[in-house]
Amino acid sequence: MARRPRLFQRTRAQRGSAYLITLLALVVLTILALSLSLVTQTEMRIGANELSIQRVFYAADSGIAASTARALVGSDHSSMTFTVDDAITGPLGIEQRVDVSPFLPIGSGYCNLCSINQGSDFYQINHAVTAGATREGLDLGGNPVSLAAKTVTVMVEVQPWERQIVSLSLEEIAKVKF
Repeated sequence: MARRPRLFQRTRAQRGSAYLITLLALVVLTILALSLSLVTQTEMRIGANELSIQRVFYAADSGIAASTARALVGSDHSSMTFTVDDAITGPLGIEQRVDVSPFLPIGSGYCNLCSINQGSDFYQINHAVTAGATREGLDLGGNPVSLAAKTVTVMVEVQPWERQIVSLSLEEIAKVKF
């Protein structure tokens, strides 16, 4: 009987190793793909939350602007509440509710830069106003749920301004957060 060369004996011992290496590579690539999918999904959720928080912040900012405009144009210093419908997700019932505190005068001083202040009743008056916005939607059961909330407090300096007596209740004054 003739002996086989050693070269053939080694190849028989290595049969199936390519299959195991390929299988191991596929397992590693599958784990890598799953982890990348999970990271992408998490980043998309973070982006959606950031967008929601930005929308609520700008809704609160619009409450500050509306309160300032009401005080400057109509001398209305009272609190107010309004809703802002979301143009993109409006059909889904998502809206921003904005609660604005009174436009509260907290301090006054002479208008240093105003040439109009020579013997007149015009002053520099500082006002405080707080706006809280809440983004609300519906859960699967149709119940309202808060998606995001933001509170913004601003001090607004107005000059020249005639000194006015503003009568507000203690409950309205308590809405301003310092």
